[in-house]
Amino acid sequence: EMCIRDRSKSCRGTHCACKEIWRSVHPENGLSDQGGTAVNGKKKTMRAVIEIIIAVLVIIAVYFIIRGMDRHDVCIRQAATENETQRVWKEFQEKPVSIKLHKKTWKFAHPVQTYLFIGTDKSGNEDAEGEEYHGSMADALMLVVVDKEEKTYGILQLNRDTITEVPMLLQDGSANASAQMQLCTAHWYGKDKAASCDNTVETVSKMLGGLPIDGYYALKMDAMPLLNHEVGGVTVTLEDDMTKLDPAMKKGATLTLTDRQAELLMQSRYAMDDDRNTQRMRRQQIFLNAFMKKIKKQNAGDVNATVKLYDRLRPYATTDIKMNDLTALLKDMQGYTDKGIITIDGTSKIGEKLHDGKKHWEFYMDEDSLETSMKQLYPLVQEKGK
Repeated sequence: EMCIRDRSKSCRGTHCACKEIWRSVHPENGLSDQGGTAVNGKKKTMRAVIEIIIAVLVIIAVYFIIRGMDRHDVCIRQAATENETQRVWKEFQEKPVSIKLHKKTWKFAHPVQTYLFIGTDKSGNEDAEGEEYHGSMADALMLVVVDKEEKTYGILQLNRDTITEVPMLLQDGSANASAQMQLCTAHWYGKDKAASCDNTVETVSKMLGGLPIDGYYALKMDAMPLLNHEVGGVTVTLEDDMTKLDPAMKKGATLTLTDRQAELLMQSRYAMDDDRNTQRMRRQQIFLNAFMKKIKKQNAGDVNATVKLYDRLRPYATTDIKMNDLTALLKDMQGYTDKGIITIDGTSKIGEKLHDGKKHWEFYMDEDSLETSMKQLYPLVQEKGK
């Protein structure tokens, strides 16, 4: 503008340059040229930069919102856990837990969770309903004991041949009578699979002096190969010669088990030179210890590993434990100290307690060993004068 008003000689030399600036600043005058194109390009570039900055800011904002939500969810879960702990302690204080072992009364120093895991054989007709239903025998019985106060867990492996008082349920669920016979037969009785499990829980509870049991998980022994398959094969060192069943299963051999070999290791009994259940329990321990190592490793790398396994086993299982509770339990156990698998000593002999005209192995628990084993897993304090 100054150049147009000033017609002096000094200005005339720059008049063309001023005109170019005017054109670039006021493109609406129709004086479009390369200068205007350059400025438009700069504007587009600037707009693109601003858009990128806004997008980055949005992403950052979303990240912190999600992070805040995650923290909020964690706080909710922690609060729920704290509330549950307070509830358990309140119930424990209002109704202290005590059991009787070896003619002594023992109380719990703090709450402990106990779950009964049952492995059933093929002897029954569990897929039937009504009067056609007949429970299978409990081939394997293990109590999983979780102590959240001391942050420990352990397993009490029970001998299926243990002679104890077993309720003989009728189809309507009532107990017509009871008899001293093998613990495994408790799963025979009941109108359906859940009732058979309940009867087994009650039998184990009474056998252990009235021990409270928080839930059960029953699994068909047919699923043992699936357990092995899901972890890519369990590696074990064999303590028995099993070449009668599989030439590769030599005593002392270290094998990554095929699914069939896992089934043989867990279930074989009468084909062995020593067919006592105590020997099979030892083989089951070998498998379970190796399996637990593998599943822990999987859980560490994949938080959903337990859920996936739970879903795969669902067709073979009967349980009153919710998946969320089971997953939380296994997650807690990841950071707890493992006390291992504990067994109760006793005496095995052939007898006729089953009253079926045949002789079977019978196992009689040693009372001192029972007391010692329970003390290893539970915070027991003897009540004075009892």
